[in-house]
Amino acid sequence: MTMKKLYTGALLAAVITIATSCGREKLPATETPDTPVVSDGSFSEEFTNAGTLTSKGWVFRNNSNPIGVSGWRQGRYEAGNAVQYKFLAPVPYLGFPAYYASTSPNDFISCDLSAASDAATGTSNYSAWLISPAVPMRNGSKLTFYTRSADDSQYPVYCKDRMQVRFNFSDGSANVGNTDASVGAFTTLAGDINSAYVYNDPSSGSGGGYPETWTKVTVTISGLPPAGITKGRFAFRYFAEDAGYFGGSSGDNFPTVVGIDQLVYTY
Repeated sequence: MTMKKLYTGALLAAVITIATSCGREKLPATETPDTPVVSDGSFSEEFTNAGTLTSKGWVFRNNSNPIGVSGWRQGRYEAGNAVQYKFLAPVPYLGFPAYYASTSPNDFISCDLSAASDAATGTSNYSAWLISPAVPMRNGSKLTFYTRSADDSQYPVYCKDRMQVRFNFSDGSANVGNTDASVGAFTTLAGDINSAYVYNDPSSGSGGGYPETWTKVTVTISGLPPAGITKGRFAFRYFAEDAGYFGGSSGDNFPTVVGIDQLVYTY
């Protein structure tokens, strides 16, 4: 497994690395999921039940325009034999199975093109947020998670997915503003996966866009005051500009679905 620096845009106070894999990673039968070092503020989340996240302090916001039927939701892995998906082409399934499944293949969190609705205009701006609980943060704190998009080889054309990792180091709120362009208090951009909208095609030779196999990402916090902060939040933003079911105004910018699994925050 190799490590490379992920394009981060306006990186302010965090460093992100992505570990690339050559196939879908599975935990050995004798290995348990990573758990954080035991200390106040550390936690892990396997996303086995998205319905319980708000009770744990997670916040969902969908600022997509026009807004769709769902934002972040339980992991999408559904039979699709009778579903006409993109260019009316049938596919055997929608989405992909969890990286680590303790109860079902849907044991992860995902966001997809249903976060926005472009039936009237043919184009949308996607901005769907999954916001962490407020936790203490200090230099050296780490966030790790696994992420991937769908295997685009099953579709008529390759898709283009994008996700940002952002931090609120200022006030501990879940404020992301109210528009598709706003970020509210989440002004620190730690990573911007596939900001150039490259096809999710690992054979393209251009970086391959969003990874199509479960890939581990590590964010290391830096640049905070020596004492750290008592309340900070991180957020995942499924993001796309001028995109949609029919590719936006360019006809070539198709979102699909991304997932997150096995998240660990170590204070």
